[in-house]
Amino acid sequence: MEKSGRKNTLLYVMIAIALVISCISFFASSHKQGGAQLKKGYSSPYYKDELKVKYSKSFEIEYYDSAKIIRVFTPDSARTLIYQYLLLPNGVNVPSGYGAYQIIRTPVKSVISLTSIYIGFLEKLDLLDKLIAVDNFQFINSEKVKELIKEKRITEVGETANLNIEKVISINPGLLLTYGNGNPTVDGHQKLIQNGVLVASSTSHLENAPLARAEWIKFVAAFFDKEKKANEIFDSVEYRYNKLKTLAGTAKNKPTVFTDAVFIGKWYEPGGASFAAQLLKDAGADYIWKDNNSTGSLKLNYEQVLDKAYNADFWINVHFWNKISDVVKEDPRNAKFKAYQTKNIYNNNAIMNEYGGNEYWESGVINIDIVLADLIKIFHPDLLPEHNFKYYKKLADE
Repeated sequence: MEKSGRKNTLLYVMIAIALVISCISFFASSHKQGGAQLKKGYSSPYYKDELKVKYSKSFEIEYYDSAKIIRVFTPDSARTLIYQYLLLPNGVNVPSGYGAYQIIRTPVKSVISLTSIYIGFLEKLDLLDKLIAVDNFQFINSEKVKELIKEKRITEVGETANLNIEKVISINPGLLLTYGNGNPTVDGHQKLIQNGVLVASSTSHLENAPLARAEWIKFVAAFFDKEKKANEIFDSVEYRYNKLKTLAGTAKNKPTVFTDAVFIGKWYEPGGASFAAQLLKDAGADYIWKDNNSTGSLKLNYEQVLDKAYNADFWINVHFWNKISDVVKEDPRNAKFKAYQTKNIYNNNAIMNEYGGNEYWESGVINIDIVLADLIKIFHPDLLPEHNFKYYKKLADE
């Protein structure tokens, strides 16, 4: 019996050793470039820094030893997966099982941007030298991009609805950056993809948290292996934003505010759970429709707005108005609002190009801390006495 027990013990030891050797061999082989599976847990020769998504619920970035995966979701409670990207360094073979993903080699060498939001991200990341085309020159505010246009280093390919697909294909960009609303058939430019053009689409404009919108700089950075730069930029914006938010929270009073104006017969106010409402709350303001739980826009008639906002302290984001006289020129009834009578009307169009392109929509997303500072300066000027407006201006007749 003792002899038999020693034999069994020896057998178990041999089996254990064989299992260890088998596991080491499996993991070693799967860690090779082009292995059948992506693996985590090793010291990657490719990625010293990683991007962690903290605020956005609409995208995620997952790191492996020789790959990155980006997934984009609908920005709602269902969080439906709509886009998937497998990012691989040059020289790494494509693993099996990723046929549903767009395979993108990094760092991307050239890029087309179909929305000005990406211009702000690319400029912050020092990647404008990779930009080879935009949708419309007239939307551009960046002086650096304008100079590149003059040098004919950037071309025009048309807006999303009227995109010159043949031109895009002939340019053959490393990546085309666009935006979507959750419908891959419409958003993904299937004809481009079928012709070998790689398309990355974001839903950043549908985010409801200010820092979540700014965090999409990480989405852009991942395609260019700019993790370290993106982390530095976002961490700085996040720190300043939260510091300003805390400062605004110390204000003893919260002035009431409403936004926008009539557009094609209707007045669209931001829902109480929207990006705009959150920004106003963080700036220490009392938004008139804060108790509404919509993340979209409220479609109201003039009388509904007048009834609720006639006595509000401030009126902001008033379309294309530049002067106080524009307010009553648009509609004489606007003189009934207290904000008009006290001349407390501000617009986010302080920087416009000659074609009406607004800097707010280009760089305001990544400079959301500066936008917040502007708003605090409007509502609580005593809290930021040294701050100078960048995106906002007070309406006045000069």
